Amino acid sequence: MTTGRAGARRPLVGAGFSRRDFLKMGGASLAGATLLGTAGCGSIFGGGQSGSGGGSESRLLNINFGAEVPDLNSVTTTDSVSFNVLTNLMEGLYRLDQDQKPVAAMAEGVETSSDGLTYEFTLRDGIQWSNGDPVVAEDFRYAWLKVLDPETAATYAYIISTFVKGADAYNTKKGDPGDVAIEAPDEKTLRVVLNSKSPFFLQLTSFGTYFPQQQEFVEQQGDNYAQDGESLLYNGPYTMTAGTAGGGQTVVLQKNDNYWDKANVAVETINGRIVKENDTAINLYEGGELDLTALEGNKVQQYEDSPEFFRRVEPFTVYGRLNQKAPGLDNINIRKALMIGFDREGLTDQILQDGSVPAYGYVPPAIAPGPGNQTFREANGDLVPKDVESARALWEKGVEEIGGQAPQLTMLFSDDSSQRDMATYMQDQYKKNLGADLEVEVVTFDAALDRVDAEDYQINYAFGWIGDYDDPMTFLDLYLSDSPFNNSFFENEEYDRLIRGAQTESNTDQRMQMMLEAEKILIEEAGTVPVYFAAVAGVKKPYFKGYTPHSFGGDDYKYASIEGKS
Repeated sequence: MTTGRAGARRPLVGAGFSRRDFLKMGGASLAGATLLGTAGCGSIFGGGQSGSGGGSESRLLNINFGAEVPDLNSVTTTDSVSFNVLTNLMEGLYRLDQDQKPVAAMAEGVETSSDGLTYEFTLRDGIQWSNGDPVVAEDFRYAWLKVLDPETAATYAYIISTFVKGADAYNTKKGDPGDVAIEAPDEKTLRVVLNSKSPFFLQLTSFGTYFPQQQEFVEQQGDNYAQDGESLLYNGPYTMTAGTAGGGQTVVLQKNDNYWDKANVAVETINGRIVKENDTAINLYEGGELDLTALEGNKVQQYEDSPEFFRRVEPFTVYGRLNQKAPGLDNINIRKALMIGFDREGLTDQILQDGSVPAYGYVPPAIAPGPGNQTFREANGDLVPKDVESARALWEKGVEEIGGQAPQLTMLFSDDSSQRDMATYMQDQYKKNLGADLEVEVVTFDAALDRVDAEDYQINYAFGWIGDYDDPMTFLDLYLSDSPFNNSFFENEEYDRLIRGAQTESNTDQRMQMMLEAEKILIEEAGTVPVYFAAVAGVKKPYFKGYTPHSFGGDDYKYASIEGKS
C-alpha cells in the first residue's frame, strides 16, 4: 500500500515501492510508525465534534490518518491513506472480515470452474450506489478495464494484469480490451478467467483497485472525479462529507444509508484527523481528542505495558537497493559485504525500538503461505549470514577485484527522524565492520523517489515494500530482470526462470519450491539488502471495539463499535 511495482506493474513511485508502501511504513495512516516527516498537523477538532455534519460522541471516532489523502480515485491511487479511506467508502465483490478472510460483499457468492481458472460472481439483489442507482456487473468490468487501459497508466494495473487472461496484453498495448477475459453477460453476473490458478484471487477482489465505478457518473465529473465528497459515488459503508483529495483538512466519513449491510455498521461518523507530529498526536490521544494513533521510537516503550497498546509485524520489508549500474556495485563481493556488514539486531533494538524484526531474508514472516504447515520465511529460514565480521574480507576482496581503489559510495535516506538515525547507524556500522567510508545523503521522500526514477543513486535505504496480497510472489516478482520496479538492475536467468514458472505453475507444491529457490538466489547474489521487517505500534481507546486493520488493503471501520464510553 505501494510504490514499486508500485504501480502499474507499479511504475513505482519510487524504487520498487509504492507510495502506499512508504506511507504505511511512514505513518500516513494508523498503520504508520511514522518514519515520515514531522512538520505540522492538520485541523484539530474537539473530541466531541464531528468535524462536519453531526454525529453524537457515542457514535463518533477520531482517527489519526497521519497525512493528507492524496488520491481517492480507486483506479489510480497507490498510497495507504487513500486506500484506508476508500476501503470504507467503497466495496468490492468480496470484503476481508475481521479474521482477514474474504467474505461475500457486493457479490452474494461465486462459482469456480473445476480447473480453478474461471470465476463467476453473482451480485446481490438490491445493492445501490449512494445516489440510489443499482450497482451492476458492468460497473466492475468498466473499472477494471479502466485500470488496465494503457492511457490510464495506473500504477496498480499489475494487480489485475498479472492474473486475468488477456489483461497484460491490453495493458502493454499488445492486445485489445475485448480480449480481456472479464465479461458482464447481465447486470448480476461477472465472469472472469485467470491465467493460472490463484488461490488468493477472492482476497484480491477486496483490494481497492478492484472496486467498481459507474461509467456515467465518472464521465459526468470528468477531471473533477474523486477530488472531493461531491465528486465521488459510494457503494461502501460510508460516504465522505468533508475533506478533499490532496487537502490538509480533516476527512469526515458518514454512514451510508444506501449501503446493503448498513444494519451492521455501528459507528455513524469517522473523523480522519491529519496529525503528523507524534508528540502532538499522543497529547491529543491523552486528552481524549483521538481514539487511535500510531507510536514511534521511544514512545513505543513508554506505552507497551498499557492495555491500550497494540503492535503487529506487517508483511513489510525495509531493504536496501544497490544500483548495480553504479561503479563498484557490479562486484558481487562488494554487494555481499554491504548486505552482511551491519548489526541488524542493533538497528531494531537500539534505533527503531518499535518491535520491528531483523530481516535475514527478503519475504517477511507475515506472508503466510509456505510449504506444508510452514510459512515461507520458516521454510527458507535465515539466508543472510549473521557473521558480520566476515564482511570485511569480502569488502577487501571486492576492492582488490575492481583495481584496489575503494568505490566512492553514497547512501540515500529520506529526511524523517527515524531515517536520519538509521543513516548515522549504517554509516558507523560500515566504517566499523568494513573499514569503508560511505557518504550519506538525506533528501525529502519525494526527492528520493525522483532520484531513483532517474537512476541517480548508488545505495538507497529510503524505501520499503509492503505486500499487496498474501503470497510470496507479491515480493519476489519485483526482481524479475524486466520488471519496471527492479531499480537495482539485478539480473539472473535462473531467478527469472523460477519466478516466471511459478507465475503459471498450477501445482502448488512445485510453485512454492520455485519461489523458495528463487529467494535463495536473490540473497546469494546480493541482489537486495534485507534490513528489517517493519512493525506497526499504536494505542487505541478501550471503548473502541472491532478495530480491523488489514495488512493487504486499508483499515476497515465497518466492524467498529463504541462500547462503554463514559
